[in-house]
Amino acid sequence: MAKRKVSYLISLPVIFIMGSAFFNSSPVHTETKGGPMHPLCQNCHSPTPNVIRGPLDSVSFKAQIITIDVGTHKEAIRFDETTKVKNMKDLEDLRNFRGRGFMVFYEMRNGTKHALQITRFDVLKLIKPEDRVTKEDLKKIIQERKDVVIFDSRPLPAYQEAHIPGAKPLPAPAFDQLKNNLPHDKNTPIIYYCVGGCLSPTNYLRTKALGYRNVKVYFGGFPDWSQTEYSITTPQWLKRAIDEQFSYVLIDLRPREKAKEGYIPTAVNIPFSELDKAKEQFPRQRRAPIILYGPNKEEAAKKIISWGYRNVRILPIEFEEWKNQGLPVAKGEISTKITYVPKARPGTILPEDFIRIINDPPANVLIIDVRNPDETKEGIVKGAKNIPLDELEHRIAEIPKDRDIIIYCETGIRAGMAHDILKKYGINSRYLEARIQITKDGKVTIESD
Repeated sequence: MAKRKVSYLISLPVIFIMGSAFFNSSPVHTETKGGPMHPLCQNCHSPTPNVIRGPLDSVSFKAQIITIDVGTHKEAIRFDETTKVKNMKDLEDLRNFRGRGFMVFYEMRNGTKHALQITRFDVLKLIKPEDRVTKEDLKKIIQERKDVVIFDSRPLPAYQEAHIPGAKPLPAPAFDQLKNNLPHDKNTPIIYYCVGGCLSPTNYLRTKALGYRNVKVYFGGFPDWSQTEYSITTPQWLKRAIDEQFSYVLIDLRPREKAKEGYIPTAVNIPFSELDKAKEQFPRQRRAPIILYGPNKEEAAKKIISWGYRNVRILPIEFEEWKNQGLPVAKGEISTKITYVPKARPGTILPEDFIRIINDPPANVLIIDVRNPDETKEGIVKGAKNIPLDELEHRIAEIPKDRDIIIYCETGIRAGMAHDILKKYGINSRYLEARIQITKDGKVTIESD
């Protein structure tokens, strides 16, 4: 029987735009057509032979492979001790820049891309020190400056799901189409944020170029904010979450008799006065999305955050307004018990489902271990097929398209890379995005980083 210590990894989507002042001292190119690049990079660049541009998706030092997100897919590139780096200390420094913009010069060797130079695009250096805002700065500015305008530079779906209170959407990819939403007075204080990447710096530079004099960037962005502060969700996102059965906890803070008259579907009624007594009901997953509506919702959000939760949101409208907008309403008895059932992100498998499958593998399942052979000597999942990540593309014929492919490695990084490679070849798969330990006698422990 597998030992279970299960938790979940949540990753946030990262998109960015690269500037042009960065590209110089390029290695010699040998390819005749342009290399892959993320669509957003096309705002500033044309495809260049033997060059890949996009955010760093993942890096595996054991397999010596990095993957770059080029929008339509993930490009896997080999590297070794001869690979040069720029704007980083060394290759090990790659692990500190996931989601940041990179340019990779490569050459083809036996049908595989090999990195000659990996260069980090550090647009953040272009932001003046006095224009950099911390979370405490932002909170103080919000309290003291009623004229400040905060813009969320992330894509609109991310804004709709959760954003900093008072923020307006201005996605960096759509800046040219939305720049008329900037305030008319060019002395108005403007603050941009994203996820700590290049979207906000890009908006910052473009806004400054239009003559605005008081533009700043909150470097920590939304991930930093949500560690200690609540965010705002939107009715559009909540309706979608209800319709598509997302995993979340929706709490109606109104008195019970009021809630019985009508409530938002999927809501659990916990009146604010009873919140402390319900603490043990809350999910053990500290990043579970928790959404609040009703009286004292701001105070309730702060209390739940103090319990260690990191994804607490407020619905900005009251129930009556929700109903008046023609959004779905339920009536009658409302649940008073929280039930949170986490669901796997697309392409991944939940730890408990992985455990269930390896304990009793269905006939149509093929489990693939993409670790190196020396790692499997310490233990391997019973029945798993070992295909090291760096051999995967050369052994693609061994993987049937009519099986349920489950992939794992040590941490989930190489498994995610393998998933992207199989996807490129039209093979569906799921991968375990968590740390796994396997003993020689087959016992499995799953835990997050």
